[in-house]
Amino acid sequence: MQSDTFQTELINFTQSVIRENSLSGKEEAVGSLFAAKMEDLGFDTVQVDRYGNVIGIRKGNKPGPTILFDGHMDVVPVTNPETWSIDPFGAQIRDGKIWGRGASDMKGPLSAAVIGIGQVPADEIHGTLVVSGTVCEEYHEGAAVKKVVEQVHPDFVVICEPNGSKLGIGQKGRAGLWVEVTGKPAHSSVPHLGENAVYKALPIIERLCRMPLPSDPILGDGVMELIDAISSPLPSRSTLPVSFKMRYDRRLMPGETMDSVLASIHEVLGDLPDWQTGFGTVHMDTYTNEVLEAPDFHPGWLTPKDSPWVLKAWQALQTAGMDPIFGSSQFCTNGSYTAGFANLPTIIFGPSSGMLAHCIDEHIGVDELILGARGYAELAKILGRPD
Repeated sequence: MQSDTFQTELINFTQSVIRENSLSGKEEAVGSLFAAKMEDLGFDTVQVDRYGNVIGIRKGNKPGPTILFDGHMDVVPVTNPETWSIDPFGAQIRDGKIWGRGASDMKGPLSAAVIGIGQVPADEIHGTLVVSGTVCEEYHEGAAVKKVVEQVHPDFVVICEPNGSKLGIGQKGRAGLWVEVTGKPAHSSVPHLGENAVYKALPIIERLCRMPLPSDPILGDGVMELIDAISSPLPSRSTLPVSFKMRYDRRLMPGETMDSVLASIHEVLGDLPDWQTGFGTVHMDTYTNEVLEAPDFHPGWLTPKDSPWVLKAWQALQTAGMDPIFGSSQFCTNGSYTAGFANLPTIIFGPSSGMLAHCIDEHIGVDELILGARGYAELAKILGRPD
């Protein structure tokens, strides 16, 4: 059981980072708070990389692997603050909860990781512990943590996203797809002289709506959902649309690749004319004036329940006083890079519910926050121990 002093420090620090509105690409102020707290806690090395990621390293007194605990520092915007019942950046404590944007997703969990891991005695650490506060995750899950992984070369990764403090062993992936249909221009008073791209898109939309998708017994069913569309030329008062571009959100199962996803679309639409498809590219301007750029493709993944890493994590959460429950994530995380691309064994563990992410009146329970810190501390102690 942590002391009252430790709990007060955790609560106060969580409030301080919630009060900083750290939109993607504007994480500098909150990053400074995380870096300063790591230094206060005696992390052996604290640095901010060229992209603005905050990386704290603790060296144990015993040999062992490198364990990375990752959480993102950015938050989504508060688009209508008047709809909140409380100041979105006030970090007020009410009804046993800390309220504010990022409380759950994910300044609360990241604060718990920093402070929980920071208080573990070096004599109880096997190997090296790394805590990263990464940037721009709300724009792209993986681009920033890729830079951390390339630097610290972890053997195992804990993604600190909120998941009800479950032992998350996998997640659906995500792909941002576009499908564009082309027509033939004509004046809209004589449409028979051209080809309306919107009309040509209708059978494509219907087929993509009905296309078979893979499923997984743990993660559930894949998804292919139309989320946006625009015709061109725009604006136009009297010209047939010669292009109709649609954006799809594709939720992925483990094993799906960029090539396999595109191949499945070609299989469904192969006999229809005048269309093309591909993945979006995400460009992110970081607060350090560096640019992150990556395809909008984020693989799904699963870590086996009988993995030695998972078994150790189970033991750690039990030691922390929890009744571990296996879980998986419907939403995407930085694990899409660590597990999906880098093939590193990965779990998700974080206090609070992911269903509070991006919501009005976002909050985290104080008791959950404290329990999460205890969980991170035990994971830090046990994951590196010899088998």
